[in-house]
Amino acid sequence: MGSLLFCCRFVALVVCVCLVACSGPVAHVPFVMAEPPEISVYMKTPAVLVFSGTRGWRHNEGIAGADLFFARAATERSLGLFTTENPAVFNPRDLARFDLVVFNNVTGMVLGEAQRAAFEDWMSAGGAWIGLHGAGDGSMSEWSWYQDSLIDTKFIGHTMGPQFQAATLEGLALTHPILDGLPLRWTHTDEWYSFDRVPSPSGATLLVGADESTYEPRNRIVSRWPTDLSMGSSVVDHPVIWAICQPKFRGFYSALGHSFETYDSVHYRRLLNNAVDWVMRADSEPCE
Repeated sequence: MGSLLFCCRFVALVVCVCLVACSGPVAHVPFVMAEPPEISVYMKTPAVLVFSGTRGWRHNEGIAGADLFFARAATERSLGLFTTENPAVFNPRDLARFDLVVFNNVTGMVLGEAQRAAFEDWMSAGGAWIGLHGAGDGSMSEWSWYQDSLIDTKFIGHTMGPQFQAATLEGLALTHPILDGLPLRWTHTDEWYSFDRVPSPSGATLLVGADESTYEPRNRIVSRWPTDLSMGSSVVDHPVIWAICQPKFRGFYSALGHSFETYDSVHYRRLLNNAVDWVMRADSEPCE
């Protein structure tokens, strides 16, 4: 009986290992978390929720870099901070404790219908949102409110072959508070996202564009993406960072941030710090 029990356990272990191995690095399906995480009653206010749940590609390095950035930013501003992968935090009671929600490389439909509705209601009540890199990779395109009100464009692919390239970025709205202290042009290395169109000017302010003449916007590896990822000859044709300013909420999206090194960049840290202040309305200025 003991030998039979051992064999059964061994087979079960082998099956689990095979399932994990076959899933590859692309799929990251979190454990089912029915209960909201416990948030300290002593958390400082105002407070920031940094959410990094994934059901698609998991950008481990980018998530780690952004988590560290927001930990430092919260300390510098004396803000409360809570980081989690648990989607159950998206409920009216817990969301009411936060003044800013960050989608730190969130991918896939990790939020259930009720959780998405709770977030939409929270945003409509004056919320502030920051989305980083993978949060705009198209894997949440079935969530129409998110796609239309925040991202407002469709991801079509990113550079592959080579994946990471140095490119020149250029500011597009030089008087916007988020670009305060940034140079007109600077060089950054990342995997470069391309989209099917430029976000609508009625909902978004384009902040930074990529100069396609300084890198190769092509995909030579992923068959489901187009080979030619170019969006246009002008930097305004290929935005990679934009701000969302609606009567009831503010948002910010950046396609940068695949690796942790991005969050050590002087220019990017300045830009993100400005974005935190702007979406949380520290500038007290109305929407442009």
